[in-house]
Amino acid sequence: MASLKMLPLLLLISACMAPPPPASGSQTETYFARGQEPDWTVTIANGRIDYLGNYGEKRIAVARPDPRTTFNGHRYETARLIVDVTHGRCNDVMSGHGYADQVMVIADGETYRGCGGERRQDWDN
Repeated sequence: MASLKMLPLLLLISACMAPPPPASGSQTETYFARGQEPDWTVTIANGRIDYLGNYGEKRIAVARPDPRTTFNGHRYETARLIVDVTHGRCNDVMSGHGYADQVMVIADGETYRGCGGERRQDWDN
């Protein structure tokens, strides 16, 4: 009986969860994210994740693992690089441009935050 009382809450939580991105076999989509201070970019495409950080001084290229679904996004984890994508409004700190996702990158143990995904001009500051 107690499990029936939890059903509405479980349905609400599952409705809020984002579907996972295409499986690693899908090569059709490119995901791009960027951040500032220091400048960094992440490109996820063609079965790879490419990180370029510290104004181009640090490069990490890894095979794209299958993403793990998180509460409101997904997370890619490798030994040197973690990319955590959370769906929700993000504004680039330098330009004020709006994007669909907040992105956290951990590159060789250093954490950076920025924006990624679809460009949302209606969210520009």
